[in-house]
Amino acid sequence: MWNKIYSLALAVFSLLMIAMIFYSNSWLQSVDKPANVALNYDYYSNIGWMLLWISSAILLILANVILWTTRNAWAMWVSLLYFAVFTLLQTFWLGQTYFQYQQKNGLTQNAFTFGSFLGIVLCVMAAIIVFFDQFMIKRLREKTSLAEQLPENNSISDEENQVSANE
Repeated sequence: MWNKIYSLALAVFSLLMIAMIFYSNSWLQSVDKPANVALNYDYYSNIGWMLLWISSAILLILANVILWTTRNAWAMWVSLLYFAVFTLLQTFWLGQTYFQYQQKNGLTQNAFTFGSFLGIVLCVMAAIIVFFDQFMIKRLREKTSLAEQLPENNSISDEENQVSANE
């Protein structure tokens, strides 16, 4: 059941991200004044970034549930792939297109942008987070299953602890 919920969420979020990237890019093709185009692009690009962060967090939470219940980590890595693809699309393609638009219309004097570098750094950080998240969930799951397997006859009850403490 969790696999279906995750797959549905992934499909919905992917479609929303594609729509936001397309809409942001369509502003760069607009014939409106460059200042208006820049403001509208920034607005929709920022919405796209917020959507990416929120949807990635939701997908990672669902992936944690799948990992906990099925002991299968595929959803964790698909969440990372989702984040990496849309981060790289926004930084390498869309960010560079916007930077070229700014240069062409005299909106910036910069000769270089750090957007691509930022995209790579974000993807590497996300990979590290997913790796350690997976590691922690697996370790917690192992400890929980070991605690559940302990026989109750060998454990000391609270009453026995109080009797021995009083003596």
